[in-house]
Amino acid sequence: MFAVNKTTLAIGAALLCSLAAPAQAQTSVQFYGKLYAQVTQYSLSEGTSPGTAVSTLVKPVTARAVSMSGTGMESPNSYIGFRGAESLGGGLSAIFQLEGAFGLDDGSLPKGVLFNRDTFVGLKGGFGTIKLGGRMDTVYKTLADQIGFFGVSSGNTVLASNILAQGGFGTSASERFHERPGNTVLYASPDMAGFQALFGYSLGEVANSNKLGNIYSVGGKYDRGAVYLALAYEQHVGLFGGSNNLATGLSNLNTAGAESKDGSVRATARYAFNTGTQIELDVARTRLGESGGTKGHFQSYQHTSMLVSAEQKLGAWTIAGALGHSQAGSCTLVGNGFCNTAGLDATMSNLGVAYSLSKRTRLYALYSNMHNGRSANFSNAGTAPAPGVGQSLRQTSAGLLHSF
Repeated sequence: MFAVNKTTLAIGAALLCSLAAPAQAQTSVQFYGKLYAQVTQYSLSEGTSPGTAVSTLVKPVTARAVSMSGTGMESPNSYIGFRGAESLGGGLSAIFQLEGAFGLDDGSLPKGVLFNRDTFVGLKGGFGTIKLGGRMDTVYKTLADQIGFFGVSSGNTVLASNILAQGGFGTSASERFHERPGNTVLYASPDMAGFQALFGYSLGEVANSNKLGNIYSVGGKYDRGAVYLALAYEQHVGLFGGSNNLATGLSNLNTAGAESKDGSVRATARYAFNTGTQIELDVARTRLGESGGTKGHFQSYQHTSMLVSAEQKLGAWTIAGALGHSQAGSCTLVGNGFCNTAGLDATMSNLGVAYSLSKRTRLYALYSNMHNGRSANFSNAGTAPAPGVGQSLRQTSAGLLHSF
């Protein structure tokens, strides 16, 4: 037996109180994910024949891309993540998210990066939300394509950006406007009667430069009841979306003093009927622009693309479809040299059906056809080889989705 005096009890009580206060402010953490795998059968048509007149932005065709078909297992964008929040008092919260995609079919990490999706730390309060740090979807990407084919369109054959957010020549992704860049600052205003403004800036962090690789993205949306409206603009500085996809004779990549500013504006409108029907229209106008190039080299390319999509729910069943088209557009060369875009058009048609086994588990089937003009090589390939010039790609998939 031993005695405990009042002083000892007071000290002990004070220690307990000091430990209890931080415990009440602990961060709440959620582990979540989306897993989906599918078997895809694909077929590629024959490409453009040698000697066919093609756009001046495309190398003359010397060998026709051959037709082929095959079957593969795909895991388009399965991911797992952690997110959490801590109340800091006065309506202010600290927030974070760590999210990464992986190959459910083979367990691989894309490019060996663990957290390659939206990953950030931030603050949320009456002023809105600010996020800092790692990779995050741009405002332009976030505000469009709201229907999304049962939650399986990301990285998949039916993704709207396959026709809306890329050009039809070359193979470099530098011309694409569907980005999740690193080194990003993102701000979203508070919701004001359905209206919200967003701004994002990604620091390119290119060595010895303060103006290369930066991405600016700004937009606004109205989301209230059945109506969703959004408008967004994104600009890429120093990514040379045009030159990276052109032959040396047109490219400005090796020209001292050459600069590039590529931009795209996109409008989105969606309406949800009380019958379980949704319809959506996305329209994008994209311009790849460069200055300081040599006479006869690339100066600009602009084109318009659009997509109409719809979804219908019928009990446990959901049916979706989309039809998109990208125009051939127009181009210019330094010094007003001859430039044409004939055959750089493409049309993408998608169909899908899903059956819900529960709120988080679905069986689904997809069909997609990317039909390229004679000069174009738009791609929605997964396991399939990317289309060559003038090739069309048809894909049929069946899969299982589970989220948690």
